[in-house]
Amino acid sequence: MNDDLTDGTDPAESSRARRAWSRRTVLGAGAAATTAAALTPTALTPTASAHTLRPHPHPGGPSGGLLDPGGDSPVDAVEPGELPQEGSRFFATAFVEYAGTLAAPGSDGDLWANCWADDDHVYAANGDGRGFSDQPFKDVVVNRISGTPETGLTGVKLAESDQVANVWADPTQYNRKPTGMVCAGGVLYLAVQDLRFAEPAFDDAPNASISRSDDHGLTWHKTSRPMFTDHRFTTIFFADFGRDSGNAEHALGPRDGSYVYAYGMDWNWRASNSGAVPDPVDLYLARVPSDAVQDRARWEFFTGPDRRGKPTWSDAIEAKTPVLHDPLRRYPDPRPGLGGRLTVVSQGGVLYNRALNRYLYTSWTDPSFEFYEAPRPWGPWKRFLYHNAGLTPWYRSNDTAHTPKNGGYATTLPSKYVSADGRDLWLQSNWWNPPVPTPEDNYNFNLRKVRLTPYRATPPVHPAGPAVNLARSGADVTPIEASAHFANWRYYNDGNRVLSEDSFDGTNKNIDYWGYTFSRAYRISRLEYTTGIMAPDGGWFSAYAGGLRVQVRQRFTWTDVADLRVTPDYPHDRQAGPNHTYSLRFTPTWGDGVRIIGQPGGAAHFTSIAELGVY
Repeated sequence: MNDDLTDGTDPAESSRARRAWSRRTVLGAGAAATTAAALTPTALTPTASAHTLRPHPHPGGPSGGLLDPGGDSPVDAVEPGELPQEGSRFFATAFVEYAGTLAAPGSDGDLWANCWADDDHVYAANGDGRGFSDQPFKDVVVNRISGTPETGLTGVKLAESDQVANVWADPTQYNRKPTGMVCAGGVLYLAVQDLRFAEPAFDDAPNASISRSDDHGLTWHKTSRPMFTDHRFTTIFFADFGRDSGNAEHALGPRDGSYVYAYGMDWNWRASNSGAVPDPVDLYLARVPSDAVQDRARWEFFTGPDRRGKPTWSDAIEAKTPVLHDPLRRYPDPRPGLGGRLTVVSQGGVLYNRALNRYLYTSWTDPSFEFYEAPRPWGPWKRFLYHNAGLTPWYRSNDTAHTPKNGGYATTLPSKYVSADGRDLWLQSNWWNPPVPTPEDNYNFNLRKVRLTPYRATPPVHPAGPAVNLARSGADVTPIEASAHFANWRYYNDGNRVLSEDSFDGTNKNIDYWGYTFSRAYRISRLEYTTGIMAPDGGWFSAYAGGLRVQVRQRFTWTDVADLRVTPDYPHDRQAGPNHTYSLRFTPTWGDGVRIIGQPGGAAHFTSIAELGVY
């Protein structure tokens, strides 16, 4: 290994203003659970009052400021089919819990870049917190985590701050943030960036480097200068190939599997609230021999495929080509007082799921999760899940009036917690309520369940009888919706036609839907839709854009059913009424998904639901 960049010195920690708690200035009621308790539906009281909005920090204007973005500009709302990264056909169903449901006791902090090491422990570096300790707050804390979500998680703090990494930029303006961790050959590597904590806080990341631990996190060898500068490749997270990177050779062969693979972003770790730097829309890939991770001269950057589709590499960072380019902006038309237009490429994680032979990139906007899959580290990447937590208030784990609900940031899928068949996983993500995080927020090592079902073509079958409700009996039935305002996804098929959910998400959305996907195809000819609340500003489908419609999913394409007949007539206004049931019959068809869809009515642009039966 070339030691030119490494030394073992630990310069004294620079004094700085305490600004880190303002990482995500997102106001709301909060949500996170400290046990593995299920999301328990709670009755909602129908109300005619206006819906509460949650301020969000992102500006509505285009990026600009210190640096010239160049290249493509992010695009506003577009039809998903127009984006090249849409159209995943790998998973039949995909589900993520609507809130964090398990927090490691005694943990404090966010980010939690993690890896599964050779000694069977998970090592994780949190930002802005105490880690697994009651000691003072630090900008970086390295921790060792034992156990599993099923058996219980315990942790211990190992190292902190200057013991782990340097601050390369002005320490009165920037501090350290962990972005990625990997274990290869029993050695831990931790990527740490400079992230601005002075105003505009958390809005640019000019430098990054990688520290090494040969003794499982107790001591760290730092580089003598930053490995990456000028806002280029300064948000780094590693491909997770399981315990001690043991699945790399299985996935890539003995030669290519001998490398450590690192994903990187330019400019910032997420969209820049202030426009200080361009919002990232590209994800890049590099690799380095596993015994030379700190040797910057040994790094190679992906430069695209050759004529045979094989990856090509260059040691020139200027030649790098994105493996994923996604210019989409979520929430392009937020309600007054809210920010939107959020880019979807952010600091997350990439997991190689050996059982499914798939790479999974978990990204986010904070109010949404954006999950992609690919057959190889360099793609092609396709989005398979968009989960919308909305710009409305979120709810903490100790909120007795609401079901817990929250989005989050820094999303990773720790490889140790993946089931043997690859279908059940745990997502780590964080959020918090200003001015100070509390245990009831997700400001800790915090997990929620993810369930994936790979697609396989199946011949459509009839339900067991005309009274059999596929919404309750279908294979791997999974709820889908534009947004679940109160996270009460269980209401759609619980047999109770009184409890209500609605889709208000703080945006002026022009499409809304409620439905299910299945892991096999069924014959379908009727839906029974029971409305939820009706408020003065919404709750119904409007008559525009074809009115209330039914679609089935056939080979991943959503198609309108033929000869739709609604009984009684659906009025397409508030007269649709609360808790009224409408029978939607159509020419018998088939699909492995079904939904009602249309333009939401009312000034607040939302619909409601109490029950949706499928027959």
